[in-house]
Amino acid sequence: MLIKFTGFLILTIYFLVLIVALTEGPLMSYQSFILGVIGLVFILLLTSSVARKINLVDIGNEPRKEHIGVIPLVGGIGLFISLIYGAFVFGVDVFYLYVLGSLLPIMIVGVIDGIQEITIKPVFRIIAQIISSWIIIIATDIYIKDLGDLFGFGSLYIGQLGIPFTIFSVVGICNAFNMLDGKDGLVGSVSIIIMSSLLLLLYFNNIIYHWAQIVVLSTLVFLAFNLNLFGQKRKIFLGDHGSTGMGHIIAWSLIFLSQETDYITPVSALWFVLLPLTDAILTFIRRIKSSHSVFSGDRLHLHHKLSDLGFSDKVILAVFSIITLISSLFAVASNIFNLKEYSLFYGYITLLVMLILLGFIKPKKTAKSLKRR
Repeated sequence: MLIKFTGFLILTIYFLVLIVALTEGPLMSYQSFILGVIGLVFILLLTSSVARKINLVDIGNEPRKEHIGVIPLVGGIGLFISLIYGAFVFGVDVFYLYVLGSLLPIMIVGVIDGIQEITIKPVFRIIAQIISSWIIIIATDIYIKDLGDLFGFGSLYIGQLGIPFTIFSVVGICNAFNMLDGKDGLVGSVSIIIMSSLLLLLYFNNIIYHWAQIVVLSTLVFLAFNLNLFGQKRKIFLGDHGSTGMGHIIAWSLIFLSQETDYITPVSALWFVLLPLTDAILTFIRRIKSSHSVFSGDRLHLHHKLSDLGFSDKVILAVFSIITLISSLFAVASNIFNLKEYSLFYGYITLLVMLILLGFIKPKKTAKSLKRR
């Protein structure tokens, strides 16, 4: 009873502070930070309880599932509320407020789809992601207009063609992060490393990147639940709305910094999202090659391949984190030392071709196909 009362009191103060920030402006302080972290913990506990009652859960009863039992899909909801709190209490560029608002279609469709009794076709999730990006473009007129110096002949400007290209790119990144969400901690860890790298890069440019701070801290709290720091009974997942939402956040953060500032080049953005992007591209090529729907799930992602080779979940998490750290720090260094954009682009294409030649797009051999041989 005391714990419930304490939680209710903390959440009341949490939302009162948010209301004041909405009306009076940022209230940046040490106390606000502590309240934000503790408030997010109680929000996740509360939403987890509600999620179990409405069946917003993931049940480990399918071959592709990596867990057992019933796990609430509330990580994305908690992050969304936390980002709203952080954005108004600590203050961010108005662009990121539009990013937050644009998350609503993704959140609504994702949450509804997460309820066990309801199934939404993948095309509707894609439509929600398109609408989310369209909201930002209409509201801010910010999209990818400059692809950078891809080929060594100067910057490639695409003008209005950048609108469909931007939507296609953001939807691709959204689904790349969704595909990455196959093992505990992967999306959260990769996202923290990417946003921390952007935080570091802007720090070198004497800019305090509050948006990245808010995303990193909110994701850290989620990871504490996702990686069982509060025990198996309190474990939560991001859910599709959370993983695609995180992809949306990171994609638009990179677009804003590469198109509206000089802090990162458009091509270096590829290296920040190297791991999820590459896995998604290889997956799409493999599914098209094998005449499967690009929306069909499988166990052929990079983390599944490592798992099939006998690596533990902790080792896979460490490997993915290290690869993302290396690629993100390389992206940071490329911007600090002004590396040629076309060399970054050719480098990425070379890496992609090497992975294809090494057989990363080969479909998994089934017993039926082996029998034919």
